[in-house]
Amino acid sequence: MCLKQAYPSGATPLDADELASLIPGHITTQGELNEWEQLNIVQGENWARKQRKEILNELFVRQLHKQMFGETWRWAGELPHSER
Repeated sequence: MCLKQAYPSGATPLDADELASLIPGHITTQGELNEWEQLNIVQGENWARKQRKEILNELFVRQLHKQMFGETWRWAGELPHSER
């Protein structure tokens, strides 16, 4: 029989695959990741508002994704190569 550990909201540990792709080394729980991603998303939003070019194309969307998650994930701005 396998018992599942119950964690408080936001305290769920990240799995090894997620940790391997994270840039900041201090993040270990889902709650910490959520807070960090939100800060990164705001930075991306601010970057996007300053752009004066066509935004409905793949290049812009990839650049925006990099701006929004580039301080969090190594794969930010890349097209998916496999299921994450």
